[in-house]
Amino acid sequence: MGNQAHSTIMQVLPAEQRKALRAQGSEVRFPEGQVIFWEGQPSHSVLVIEEGHVKVTQRATDGAEVILAIRGPGEVMGDEGVLMGEPRSATVTTISEVVGVDIAAGDLLRFVEEQRLWPEMYRAAVQRRRQSDQQVLLSRLGVRNRLARWLLELANEIGEQSDDGWVLAVSMSQQDLASRIGASRDAVAIELRKLRDQNVVSTGRRQIVLHDLEALRRFTL
Repeated sequence: MGNQAHSTIMQVLPAEQRKALRAQGSEVRFPEGQVIFWEGQPSHSVLVIEEGHVKVTQRATDGAEVILAIRGPGEVMGDEGVLMGEPRSATVTTISEVVGVDIAAGDLLRFVEEQRLWPEMYRAAVQRRRQSDQQVLLSRLGVRNRLARWLLELANEIGEQSDDGWVLAVSMSQQDLASRIGASRDAVAIELRKLRDQNVVSTGRRQIVLHDLEALRRFTL
């Protein structure tokens, strides 16, 4: 399956700069389900993800949690707040065990200035913002369409191919899926049941398996 996910800042940087950036911080580990950054808190540091995945969420005006994205290895989390001198714009929570490098805000800013990385960092921030805006447009689509799109996106981001299909080995509940696509939990449960009945997907503890990607793609049309 071709990787259609966006390029991360760590993929864009040459090897020497990646090594130099990691050297600015110290290794940290977080268990599954731990909040790393809280929306609204001061932006004192960034996290470079080395292993594992996180979900990025915001609180809607009605208090509901909305999942904006799933991020993984190579992503720099919290950089927008540090670069702009603003509070965290979203909450970042692990959905698997995460290993990364924690870099203090001042060290990151000095490194970006010395390495003249402002254009690259700015483009990465703008790309993420555009992806969030795109979700607003997709919210007009039907629940099955949105769910199929999100499952395909997850396959690109974190999927691992097996004999049975593409395995999404993360602890995401039906409520997480519902929050991500802007639907009710009941509506997502109904659509997942239909997909299971058609052998398009199967669900289990801490994983979802996508058996028929072509069927999912047809549901997005």
